[in-house]
Amino acid sequence: MSPLYERGETFKLKRSAKVARITSRVRSFLREWSAMNDSSTPTPLTTRQKIRHALLAAISIAIAAIVIVWLIPRAVDTSWEHIFASFDGISWWWILFLIFVALVVLAIDSVGFAACFRGVGLRVASETNAIAQAVTVVVPMGSTISLGLIYARLKRAGLGIKRIASGTLLASLADILAQILLPILAVALVALSPLDIPLWGRIALVVAAAIALALTCAALGFLSSEKLLRSLLVRVQKVVDAFNEGFGGQSRDLVSPALDTRKMAVTDAHGSRVLILGAPTLARLAQGFAFIAWCMLGYGFEISPLVLFGIYALSRLLSLIPLTPGGIGVIDVGVAWALVQCGAPSAAAVSCALAFTLSQVLTPALAGALAIPIGVRDAEADAKTRRA
Repeated sequence: MSPLYERGETFKLKRSAKVARITSRVRSFLREWSAMNDSSTPTPLTTRQKIRHALLAAISIAIAAIVIVWLIPRAVDTSWEHIFASFDGISWWWILFLIFVALVVLAIDSVGFAACFRGVGLRVASETNAIAQAVTVVVPMGSTISLGLIYARLKRAGLGIKRIASGTLLASLADILAQILLPILAVALVALSPLDIPLWGRIALVVAAAIALALTCAALGFLSSEKLLRSLLVRVQKVVDAFNEGFGGQSRDLVSPALDTRKMAVTDAHGSRVLILGAPTLARLAQGFAFIAWCMLGYGFEISPLVLFGIYALSRLLSLIPLTPGGIGVIDVGVAWALVQCGAPSAAAVSCALAFTLSQVLTPALAGALAIPIGVRDAEADAKTRRA
């Protein structure tokens, strides 16, 4: 028997008290989702949503503190006394170097961000990107809030709704592509490195990298094909319509706006594909080389650069786990454990991982915090101009 959505049928749930309690959050989400998509502007957060975000932030910070203070020393069998002692031989110039790298990475990201939104100057793009990254890093699952901030700032800069949606799509795809390509490159480099890896292990790594690359290319090809994308969106439309009717939500067209956004994104990316797709990857590569220098020259670890790059790629994957702000703690456990397995002293591995992660996470967050007054000042100036 074919699924409900393929037969064009819908379903209704009995209004028992138990079912109502179970489905109330689902219906609430669908109503909120429909309202947001029917509006040309993002829906402001309600008091309940603000409280929920604040609680999530508090829980996330608490998890990060527990992981850093309690879990990391036990994971690599060391103590905080030894961890603090391992900082003694590190020059402050290295800390300044890490902060400089974080600023360079933010600047490269801002250039790529500006290329995604035609008609936006580099200053506005840098300010918007810094604030959005700060919110994404500090607030758990703050990407939704950052999208609202991007919309508000770029709308004030004169961009239309469709242009903002197109640029957001391009920026998201470029960032996802960088997150995927980095581990693939790391696996390939480790497979071709002079490390003591058996032949079957090298073959397995090369095959894994080739399969991942092929799947990535296939996904990009799927997105570039309007026919295939349309067929997928039509099926998604049927499922969403069934849920909306079953839960009392408001149905709306998903196919046409999505295809229009894709078409505009393709047009906007013309002539800037290399910059749009290359900037996030270049930023991550610069960060990876800085991690290698930090480990080999700053701490003197005798670990292959290719292995260190692989560990850095691992940290990028761990940063996608939305448990703590910017992945702090979660990243450090993985990186410190990997460094210890490669022969680094336990205490030094922890301090090395923590210093690198904190510098790369907190520097953009601080830059975004400093950009907020600039954005407020610009908004007030625009408001005065409109009133005049």
